[in-house]
Amino acid sequence: MKAPISNRHNHAPYLRPLLLLWLATAVLLGLAWLHVHLLSEEGRTKELASAERDLANLTRVSQEHAERTLRSADQVIRFVQARYLEIGARLDLAALSSQGVINTEIFNQVGIIDPQGIYILSNLPIKSRLDLSDREHFKVHVAADTGELFVSKPVLGRASGKWSVQLSRRISRANGEFAGVVVVSIDPGYFTRFYNELQLGSGGVMALYGLDGVARARKIGRKEEFGTEAANSPMLTRIAMGQLSASYSAASVVDGVERLYHYRKLPHYQLVVLNGVDMKYLLSNHRQAERALWLQAVILSLLLLALAMVLTRHLQRINQYMIGRQAAQRQIEERNEQLTAIFSMSPDAFVSFDTTRHITYISSTFLPMIARANVQLEGLSEQEFSNWLLRHCEPGSSFTGIADLRAQVPAQQTDLPCLMEIRQPGKRILQLSLRTSESSTVSQLLHFRDVTRETEIDHMKSEFLSTAAHELRTPMASISGFAEVLMTQTLTPEEVSEFLQIIHARSQMMAGILNELLDLARIEARRGKDFLYARLDLRDLVVQTVESFLPLPGSARPQLNLPAQAQWVMADAQKLQRAILNVLSNAYKYSDAKHPVRVELIHQPELGQFRLDIIDQGIGMTPEQVARVCERFYRADASGKVPGTGLGMSIVKEIMTLHRGNVSIRSQIGQGTCVSLCLPTIDEVNLL
Repeated sequence: MKAPISNRHNHAPYLRPLLLLWLATAVLLGLAWLHVHLLSEEGRTKELASAERDLANLTRVSQEHAERTLRSADQVIRFVQARYLEIGARLDLAALSSQGVINTEIFNQVGIIDPQGIYILSNLPIKSRLDLSDREHFKVHVAADTGELFVSKPVLGRASGKWSVQLSRRISRANGEFAGVVVVSIDPGYFTRFYNELQLGSGGVMALYGLDGVARARKIGRKEEFGTEAANSPMLTRIAMGQLSASYSAASVVDGVERLYHYRKLPHYQLVVLNGVDMKYLLSNHRQAERALWLQAVILSLLLLALAMVLTRHLQRINQYMIGRQAAQRQIEERNEQLTAIFSMSPDAFVSFDTTRHITYISSTFLPMIARANVQLEGLSEQEFSNWLLRHCEPGSSFTGIADLRAQVPAQQTDLPCLMEIRQPGKRILQLSLRTSESSTVSQLLHFRDVTRETEIDHMKSEFLSTAAHELRTPMASISGFAEVLMTQTLTPEEVSEFLQIIHARSQMMAGILNELLDLARIEARRGKDFLYARLDLRDLVVQTVESFLPLPGSARPQLNLPAQAQWVMADAQKLQRAILNVLSNAYKYSDAKHPVRVELIHQPELGQFRLDIIDQGIGMTPEQVARVCERFYRADASGKVPGTGLGMSIVKEIMTLHRGNVSIRSQIGQGTCVSLCLPTIDEVNLL
């Protein structure tokens, strides 16, 4: 029988497509989300690239505006520087302002600081003596003439009282003598007001920084700032590395806001223009588009998962259906294998026919039942098979053909056995049963069963019961008859005593029969479990048994021929004495009183046994009688003149068998009988 298929194998065909389904779903989900991610990154990159281009253009415009403003301021400074060297303190800066030489819309104030740092000339009225010697835009020109325009940090003007960025140049005489400083004040708001035209969002930044990290002008949204420190800005690091114009994104060192920046250094000036866009503002449109993409990805993922779950449920149903079919198929296969195993192991034989009533199957036990030859019977029709069977049946068999057997089956019965006697091999009695079927493949099934042994046992049972009844009826009739006489007639005391003795004798006879039947049944049932085996001297046991035996009146005692030394065996002394006494009793029953019975004990080392011969010179037996002498209730003298139950030799045979010995009988009619009881020696018993 095949082993049942495990759950793992049951689910393997289902797990593969299920795994592929969810793997494909996972791949599609991954591709969808990857596609959305790539689209989002692409949109972000495009948005940043576009913003970077716009920011670069705005920064270029801011640079050009700052350069024009500084050039214009430098022109004013150079003009004032030249005029001051020509006419000195007679220079009228107020008149120049009124004449338009100095643009007061851009420049808050224009003035001259003398070599001592005193503010001596201005286009605005000077209300008091102003000492500017401590100002950075003065001190930077005292030491040497750098020849460059200096742009200061935003300062609160002492003359104007306003925040301004001071642009200054050194005034040097022809001999290089320091003659003072020309200074122009620019309102930082001038730069931030220009930035109002730029759209950088509420968090956008526009600034003009010096390379010292201090903002000359800075505006965030609508808020203006001056003098903000940004010395740690990545912009200054990049400029120091030679990148005079670049874009980058970073969190501001001033307010921590992340922005996209673009800066440009002004040529010839220690200044840099910086514009920045708040990343949140810059990517706001991108984030809306990104959210729409992610929403689409979520919806698509839900649809894919729903589809995968529907397909999973469908696969589960298919798997359940397939498991059911496989289970049914396994049940059919197991049942077929069980039937095949039963047919092959069963001693019975089976022959099946298809719907056309041709043989489709014959079990391996069929041919040995019927014929020794190997005959090809598959494919034979019902009639051909019936004729073949009839040729192997004894004449007069009740089997006349399968069609006749089927015709005898009643409407409500599918099994009607009949007996058939087979000639070869040996004489056998078979029981044949026919079962019909409505199956699409099997129309009928023949069941052959060898009942030879059962028939013989039934015959033996019947014969045993008949013999037992006969053996018990004879003494019972005597008991019943004499008891009736005692009950119905008036007898003398002598007659009553005689009849009671007869009744007692017959009762003893019945008790003997029953006791021997019970002994025999007990011996067969227990199979030696109540035997007490012990090491004993067989010679001594024989002497004791013969001495306890009481021969018939007028008969001589048995003649012993025994070895001088002890003969050791393993045996139950009581049971073995019973066997010897039964044989001695039979020897005296069937012997003439004038002929003695001999008892001889012979050691047969070549056979590993002792043989005890009990020899009489009685009536003897034919070979047929010898063959049946150990059957129950069998007696060689069927006349009934010799008393006995016919069970003694059956008991002897059982006792010797349980001692691993045997009984053999040699006899001739008119010359007597020799019964040999053979027992293995102790060595042979140990080997067994």
